[in-house]
Amino acid sequence: MKIIELIDADYGLLSILLRLDIQLPFGDISIGEMCRRYDMSSALFLMICRMYACPDYEPDSASLTAADLPHLVRYLRSSHRYWLDTVIPRIGRGVDDVLQSCDRMQAEVLRKFYNDYCDEIRRHLQYEETEMFPYVERLARGEVGAEIRMAEYMENHTDICDKIDDIKSIILKYLPESCTTRQRCDLLFDIFSLRDDLAKHTLVESKILAPVVMVEERRRGL
Repeated sequence: MKIIELIDADYGLLSILLRLDIQLPFGDISIGEMCRRYDMSSALFLMICRMYACPDYEPDSASLTAADLPHLVRYLRSSHRYWLDTVIPRIGRGVDDVLQSCDRMQAEVLRKFYNDYCDEIRRHLQYEETEMFPYVERLARGEVGAEIRMAEYMENHTDICDKIDDIKSIILKYLPESCTTRQRCDLLFDIFSLRDDLAKHTLVESKILAPVVMVEERRRGL
């Protein structure tokens, strides 16, 4: 299958190319050719694509190895940067727009709720960036010593999707009529998109990253 055929089938997969730093244009090359060009297994690339494109897809991580871990971590880190640098600021501007139509008390409640949620996301991502991902990268290089293992990292891995539904409900149900439908819809599109992206991100970590790491841990007798 050619890359252009994949994108034609589901243009939402462009975000995966962006996060893997795959450069356009790519002409008529196949998925296999593109993966060889970027020294990445086609199994990993297609597994991530299927997780985003197919709601009921269950990945079989047995086809992956420790060699796939650096690419997987790079993809997850790039997702973090995309949210922090692009998505969260864009949603913040949308919140600012709708707050202009609210009275002071309503504005303070929504602003505090959103700011608290942003802080929660940043703490979650910071934990992954400073604790979990460096461990995975050390494991892939064979440098792991006496430290906690992946199962313990996943136990401390909080779910950051729930509270975003509360923000969605506030915007849908409780903002005054002076806040236009277009303002609400523009903001809600970004919020729904972030919620879905966070959910997929969590699945990639729990269904692909963690199983591959745990297999490598057992292989090394850790």
